[in-house]
Amino acid sequence: MSIPILPIAKITLAARANRKVFRLALFFLGGIFAAVALKITAGADEGRTLIIPPNDGYGFEECLKAGSQCGLVVADAWCKAHGYAAASGFGPADEAAGTKDEAARSRIEPGSVHVTCGNRVN
Repeated sequence: MSIPILPIAKITLAARANRKVFRLALFFLGGIFAAVALKITAGADEGRTLIIPPNDGYGFEECLKAGSQCGLVVADAWCKAHGYAAASGFGPADEAAGTKDEAARSRIEPGSVHVTCGNRVN
């Protein structure tokens, strides 16, 4: 002889099963969001390379040539003015364009200089 299950008990069992599925879905969704957030913050650690055209009007291109005494001071000031940390490198823009695609290289004016800055400062 079987014991009849009351309708309330059936509803309770179904709700309990639904909660387990919902918790499992939230667990996996949380893992996906955590992975995306870690990838975004990992990309934020990269610096930024600024290209300064020769006709910008400031006239410090001679300072940013390789081996100059005032180059690091000017490069640091340029990075800080644009909201980045201190400069990690500077020189002719031809050196910085080596890793870019052909379309990016064609947009750089001859005689331009590059300044590679650190992370963005808040």
